[in-house]
Amino acid sequence: MLKQIRRIIKLADKYKGKIRIAYLFSFLNSYFTYFPYMLSLFVIKALFEKTMNYKTVAVISGILIFCLLGQVLFRYLSDRFQSTAGYELFADLRMKLGDRLKKIPMGFFSDGNIGKISTILSIDMQFIESNCMNMIADFAGDVCSQIMTVSFMFILHPYLGVVSLVITALIVLTGNLCMKHEQSEADKKQELNEELSEQVLEYIEGMSGIKSYNMLESESNELDKSFVHMKDECLELEKKVTPELRMIESLNILGITIITGLGIYLYKIGSIDLYRTLGISIFSFGIFRPVREMYLQVTRIAVMNSSLNRMEELFNLELLDETDIEMIPDNCPAGVPEIEYKNVSFSYEEEAVLKNISLEVPPKTMAALTGPSGGGKSTIANLLTRFWDIKEGEILIRGCDIRKVPLNNLMDNISVVFQRVYLFKDTIFNNVRMGKPSATREEVLECLKKARCMDFINKLPFGIDTVIGEGGASLSGGEAQRISIARCILKDSPIIILDEATASVDADNEAYIQQAIDELCAGKTLLVIAHRLNTIKNANAVYKIENGNLSKIK
Repeated sequence: MLKQIRRIIKLADKYKGKIRIAYLFSFLNSYFTYFPYMLSLFVIKALFEKTMNYKTVAVISGILIFCLLGQVLFRYLSDRFQSTAGYELFADLRMKLGDRLKKIPMGFFSDGNIGKISTILSIDMQFIESNCMNMIADFAGDVCSQIMTVSFMFILHPYLGVVSLVITALIVLTGNLCMKHEQSEADKKQELNEELSEQVLEYIEGMSGIKSYNMLESESNELDKSFVHMKDECLELEKKVTPELRMIESLNILGITIITGLGIYLYKIGSIDLYRTLGISIFSFGIFRPVREMYLQVTRIAVMNSSLNRMEELFNLELLDETDIEMIPDNCPAGVPEIEYKNVSFSYEEEAVLKNISLEVPPKTMAALTGPSGGGKSTIANLLTRFWDIKEGEILIRGCDIRKVPLNNLMDNISVVFQRVYLFKDTIFNNVRMGKPSATREEVLECLKKARCMDFINKLPFGIDTVIGEGGASLSGGEAQRISIARCILKDSPIIILDEATASVDADNEAYIQQAIDELCAGKTLLVIAHRLNTIKNANAVYKIENGNLSKIK
């Protein structure tokens, strides 16, 4: 358990101070919680010695009220500091993780890791956030309380102290053994959470295909099986840990029995008074409660440890190298290509996709890439935007190696019109303004006009302030494509990558989109992924990519 707490404290960074203050208040809360138990011994003594009077009753009542108020106050302060620190800490961690995800190669996202990221951000981090600070404060309080109770037993009689210490040690050993067994099961549970999340996302995203092929029942059955499997694994996890948890309970009962019996024995041989014996009998029921409570949370601790491991996996992912030693010049130097690939080779894992290719694109010209599907056209374009990093060769923009350029500076110089457009669940205005966050309403409107968007926007209930569905679901494919082009027009980058935007739209939309693209591309350097030859008739150079080899055909 100390290991998990150390990991959380290490993550805490600037919030360590608040967490330590929460520790302190938790210690004080424990003191005020257990002091009345100790006070009960003196109450019993006063009753036996018949020294109880109104003044004594008033003093004891005052102390009890003071202890109660102390519990309320310090529990409130502990919760306040730990909760504030926890929520602020995980807000910062999510922001840091978001920043890191921006610098992770796109290959990570396309390798089926969306479910993993979603699970870590929504389930794992939420679980840690909700439990870690409570666990730390509870642990601090439980340790303090256990030390107090064992110490008090030593004060009553050394034999009682030794027995209390031995039983406490046995509970700790059993609890640690239980945690080791539980951890592997908790890891498996979190992995199943991830798989289940991926299946649910796939089921929802593929609903149109599932319905069109009349596979709703079979796919639902598969999802049902996954839910049942998850339930079975959770039950198995609880079953495996139950015997050891029952052992902790048994040790607690055994400790109470031995302490009570030993108290009676010590009274019979005259080592302690009767009032102490009665006090021990009452106090024995709370002696091992702190350490017992600490280890009854073993499942929660194991799951949290597994969640921490998964979260740290994301934080430890290799980032794109960003040396920030060059800035792309505002204008292309004379005689230097706008874009240049020099002896570039690239592989997806072990599969070679590009083999020592070279090409140059002069300023304000169009270079087109053709070839069979899967030949590497999109890869060439994606490497320019550093969606992946090359291992061999160089890619230059205006003479600067893109690996030595800050990512923000690189992306300021490139706009991409994807074949598959993604729009956010927000207003059209905000979706377009992503291209230039400082843009005025007039600038956004002008770009929408250039992208031939106003014909359908004027029909919407709130015009450009209409909220569109997630992914642009409330718009047709051609309409969403035109909005994405308006965004690129607003961004006004000198380099445009076109993954043929008209490949999957109807004839009416194709004409509008082509007009929008003409507005976008005027005076720009273009790298076009061509699916149809008639769309690149105006290209200055045409390259064919096949089996990883590049050849110029125009």
